[in-house]
Amino acid sequence: MAKSSAKILIVGESIYKIHTHFKGFASYETGYATLGLDSFISRFAGSGLEISFMPNQEVSLRFPVSIEAMQAYDLIVISDAPADSFLLHPDTLAGKILPNRLKVLCDYVRQGGGLAMIGGWMAFGGFHGKAHYAYSPLASLLPVKIAPHDDRMETPEGAYPALVAEHEILAGLPRDWPDFLGYNKLEQRGGTLLAEFRDSRDPLLIVDEVGKGRVGVFSSDILPHWGSPRFTEWAGYVPFWEQFFRWLARKPA
Repeated sequence: MAKSSAKILIVGESIYKIHTHFKGFASYETGYATLGLDSFISRFAGSGLEISFMPNQEVSLRFPVSIEAMQAYDLIVISDAPADSFLLHPDTLAGKILPNRLKVLCDYVRQGGGLAMIGGWMAFGGFHGKAHYAYSPLASLLPVKIAPHDDRMETPEGAYPALVAEHEILAGLPRDWPDFLGYNKLEQRGGTLLAEFRDSRDPLLIVDEVGKGRVGVFSSDILPHWGSPRFTEWAGYVPFWEQFFRWLARKPA
């Protein structure tokens, strides 16, 4: 039997890197970009998940402004995309008044949409607090307290999750999960805690229902470096993300 389809928009996850090289008295620059999620998206071929990707450099201009446009998707996933990318449209910088897209995103959820926020250096508080979600509209929607400062926990020794509740998102998955090399330190303020880190007891996975919609928080990353190779190559990796996304989108397999 074919699985039900779910339309998903993943936002963020791209980066431009510029390096300056010094060779004695001379220097030169090189740069490159990591723009795609092809390797991630391709793992869900045949799953019924229709995943679209909007890289960071397109968010300010292209992320939807209206609920109607957002409702083209069953689920919106924000992964390593700072709040300013949603708040600062080019027309806003030119002085025009526009809707606050993070407020609209909250309304989209309350009217039945799904939202996931995934951890990273530009998620929640983020690097030097530059993700800047603590005072955004999403701070009152998500079931966690977001720090207004740098909330990164780098764990090169490996941080290991413990599952603390039964839930359909976790159905059929192993109880022992691989290590993570970092996460955003969050404080639960609502919802249902499904997984936490064993040593610190900091939350890894929390879900909640808001109005007619659903929200999910995953405090570590989809990909390296926080999402370790042990995690990305784990047999439970694809089943977990499919079940997480489907639950949030209300599109059971």
